[in-house]
Amino acid sequence: MLNERAQIVLRVTPLSKDDQTSVIEVLHRLEGVRLVEVDSQKQVVKVDGAATDVELLAALNSLGKTAHVITHTRGVAAPPPPSSPTYLKMQLFMRLLGRKVNCCT
Repeated sequence: MLNERAQIVLRVTPLSKDDQTSVIEVLHRLEGVRLVEVDSQKQVVKVDGAATDVELLAALNSLGKTAHVITHTRGVAAPPPPSSPTYLKMQLFMRLLGRKVNCCT
């Protein structure tokens, strides 16, 4: 679990009005979850708290639900940078451009 709070919006399928109570209960059991809002018509669940995406998805999966993160306020983790030689050369070139060089004074 992360210490920072975030609002995470999930698409959950299948989601009916009958599922609202069980979804709210299972998500509130997670440490750090403060608020859960379920919109069964749009099949969207909003969670406010410090639980991670992985914890939320696992909890919903335990109910037999398929869930996908639509958005969250922590932002999406950037993929690791590529390690191709061309990419590394470009990164080095950009760093050198950023430096102030006093070669001719």
